[in-house]
Amino acid sequence: MNPSELRVLVVLAAILLIPGWFLLAITGLWRSWTGLQRWILAVGLSVAGFPVLFYMSRWLLPFLTFGPYKMSALLLVMAGVTVWQLRRDWPSLLRLDSWEPWALAIFGMTLFTRYWIVRDRPFPAWSDSLHHALLTQLTAVQGQLPTSLEPYSPVSLDQYHLGLYSLTATVQWLAQVPAHTALLWTAQTLNGLSGLGVYLVLDRKLGRVEALVGAALVGLLSHQPALYVNWGRFTQLASQTIMLIAWLVTWEAIRCWRKPWSQHRWRILAATLLAGILTSAVFLMHFRVAAFYLPLLAGSVLWELWQARREGFGRVLLGTLITGGLALLFVAPALADALRVFTATHTTVQAETAAASAKSLSYFQFPLSVYPVLVARPWLLILALLSAGLGLVRRNRLAMGAILWTGALFALGNAYLLGVSLLNVTNLGAVLIMLYLPIGLLVGSAVHELLALASSRWRQPMVQGLLALILAAGFVASHIRVTEVEPFRYFVTPQDVTAMDWINANVPRDARFAVNTYFWLPQAPHGTDAGYWIPYFTGRRTTAGTMIFSLGPEDYRQEIIHLSQLADRLETDAAALLELKAQGVEYVYIGAKGDFSGPGLDPTFLQESSLASVVYQAGGVTILRID
Repeated sequence: MNPSELRVLVVLAAILLIPGWFLLAITGLWRSWTGLQRWILAVGLSVAGFPVLFYMSRWLLPFLTFGPYKMSALLLVMAGVTVWQLRRDWPSLLRLDSWEPWALAIFGMTLFTRYWIVRDRPFPAWSDSLHHALLTQLTAVQGQLPTSLEPYSPVSLDQYHLGLYSLTATVQWLAQVPAHTALLWTAQTLNGLSGLGVYLVLDRKLGRVEALVGAALVGLLSHQPALYVNWGRFTQLASQTIMLIAWLVTWEAIRCWRKPWSQHRWRILAATLLAGILTSAVFLMHFRVAAFYLPLLAGSVLWELWQARREGFGRVLLGTLITGGLALLFVAPALADALRVFTATHTTVQAETAAASAKSLSYFQFPLSVYPVLVARPWLLILALLSAGLGLVRRNRLAMGAILWTGALFALGNAYLLGVSLLNVTNLGAVLIMLYLPIGLLVGSAVHELLALASSRWRQPMVQGLLALILAAGFVASHIRVTEVEPFRYFVTPQDVTAMDWINANVPRDARFAVNTYFWLPQAPHGTDAGYWIPYFTGRRTTAGTMIFSLGPEDYRQEIIHLSQLADRLETDAAALLELKAQGVEYVYIGAKGDFSGPGLDPTFLQESSLASVVYQAGGVTILRID
């Protein structure tokens, strides 16, 4: 680990703890939680606070920009207030309850696996990572969340979630590292903390042993979400990291409204504020995850209304409305534009073509054969089903809630079958890769019921044996997690970075490059090697847009698709060089990784056509100029 990465970790520790503890200290709500629960809540609030702050400041104070000095000052003030407020309580706050050191060991092992896997892969993987890096860079340069992807492309960001970049840009400022480094290490840190929500819910609702099992399952034993690093699925990951924390805090805030107002009004209001921040951040981090979150939240609201039926549910309903209204206020800077664009694009009537039909099928349909890859390995799927069965037989409320939530998620992922475009907020693939969360809750609930069935004589030996088994299995699984790398998804090599320096020194700023291209869907092209990253490294354009190019105007979308089709033709038809030249493309970049999906662009073939000449060739990278 080099000095810049160490700086990143120090900065991440600061930004993931200081804002959350500041909120807990000034509200006094830390007293409502115990031991490690307080620290988990502080992390969740810290992650949530940044997107709320950045979105609200851009909305209410558009002239306000942030930077390394302002952010450092803000964090220092928060830290000072927190230390002063809690000056007499630190001994108790730093004391861990029973078994909590083992929880720290599990989280530490999980973080280690996430960091180890990127130790020699400094550039984020796959196609989404490009626009994540560009948006991190834009946020850092502009000092606030951007409204478009200019100057890289004419893409409006009205329908895109930007919350993650408030974190990654802050890391870039404070650690003084490039955008891609801040992005990768922030994402991997959140990935390493992915079990926090499962642990918190199980610890609060069932018990410590159940929480340890759930955290180990999500962080170490399951290959999801560890596999996200190969896909660059960072915004969805960030939102899911805080989703269960937001759910539990919001649930308890609504329950607080059943308490006598005169005695508990400040606690009720403080809990409602924190619930609004966390709930809104789930949306601001990733719009789709908010759709996953709403059925879970709705279930707990209905439960509380039912529980309050004898005493009158007016207070609970009022608390729900106030909490929801506060969350809506915090998401207002993004919600109105997102709904407007979503409604417009999903109500436009278009002729159904064969290509569109094929796209619909490949985007929405996922056969059972992909479940061991997208959801969990077969042994874990079987364990989850057995846990669900035990939860139903024993009428475990948390297990039944997880089962109902999973059913709602599958309904959401298959909503396209109804033929109503406005219901197509997601596809089943996005649902499948987040089922590690309900699986963690189900298995933790099953552990609770098994321990309840054991006699008092055998319960303690069972607990000790189970924890020993979990730690041993987690240690073995940690070795598996660091080997689950898909090398073809990592586009950038050191040789490509050298080539990018050459481009910066020798190629005009307005030049455009043809690059190796792969069509994920008929209307969704992306690059396959470091040529895809030319906009980030050099500011020059390519024939491939980012994975959010579809948010741009129609003429731009058609231009990218047409240029990508021409670039794809270059594999077998050198005459496509003439058409590319006519479209303003002057260079061809062939990266060291080439094209994973086929033969890719061949520099010898293109040069022999007499239509292009090599201007750079080193380390497996070739750049040609179209003559």
